[in-house]
Amino acid sequence: MARRVLSFEDRAQIAVGVRQGLTDREIAELVGRHRTIIWRERRRNSVKSGLYEPVTAHCRAARSRRWLQARLVDCDPVLAARVRADLARSRTPRQIAGRLRLEANDVDGWMHGALSGRSRQDNLA
Repeated sequence: MARRVLSFEDRAQIAVGVRQGLTDREIAELVGRHRTIIWRERRRNSVKSGLYEPVTAHCRAARSRRWLQARLVDCDPVLAARVRADLARSRTPRQIAGRLRLEANDVDGWMHGALSGRSRQDNLA
């Protein structure tokens, strides 16, 4: 089953349910989603007073979806060929990253992040 992103209409229904004092389970039935999705959405996007604002929640979700960036291995065809060849030799991504790091004399650990899809800032933190 493919993940389906909450639409603005779903978030508006969640807000109506919260204002009416419905439980997460009741809101989930109203929206047609699992109760844990409603719980997670409310937990992520409720303000300190406990109110749920669908416009703010929708903007935050759109911003977080835009954050994803291309991995280095997707941008460099030479590196991509090298990684595919190493994978064909049954090497793990961790082994490949370690070998590339040694060859490049990299001390920051950026290559493993490039292979796993994490940003360089995530590796430095």
